[in-house]
Amino acid sequence: MMILSVICLSNVNLIFLLVTHFLALSVMWWRSQIVDLEDKKAIAQFYQFIWKLFFVEYLIFSLACL
Repeated sequence: MMILSVICLSNVNLIFLLVTHFLALSVMWWRSQIVDLEDKKAIAQFYQFIWKLFFVEYLIFSLACL
C-alpha cells in the first residue's frame, strides 16, 4: 500500500503515511516480542490486535489522502 501510494498517487501525504506505518510496525513488533506462545489466550489477543491494525490501515490511508 505504501509503495503504491508513492508511485501512483501524487496527493498522498507521504510523511504522514511513513510515520504512521512505522509506528504501527513498531507496536506490532513490540507486541510480537511479548506474546507467550504457550498461552492460547495471548495468541488470540495478538491475532485480534493484527486485525485491528488491518482496519486502522483504512483510516491511515484515508487521512493521508486529505
